[in-house]
Amino acid sequence: MKVRSGLVWRILKKAFQSPLERERDFYDRFRELSDSIEALPESITHYVLRGELLIERGEYERARTDFEAAVDIAEGMDPNASWGLLEQVMRDRALQGIELAKRRR
Repeated sequence: MKVRSGLVWRILKKAFQSPLERERDFYDRFRELSDSIEALPESITHYVLRGELLIERGEYERARTDFEAAVDIAEGMDPNASWGLLEQVMRDRALQGIELAKRRR
């Protein structure tokens, strides 16, 4: 019995996807992230992940909008509250994403 799971299998499967499968995968991931943003509009992480997904797709202006939304949320957070490491990392990724989107447009 062959086991088709694990990291290597997922990488190979993704590498050999048909164009239709890649489109379907993109829209599934995009829809999931958009639904997450709608449910939790103050989550920096969802905006950053959707922005990174859009960067992969070459949609730099849309990506930049998401990265800027993430930075706006981060800047609105109270620095004395429980602003954790994850939020800081996501803010930094958003700032990097903005710079990347500016260079690529």
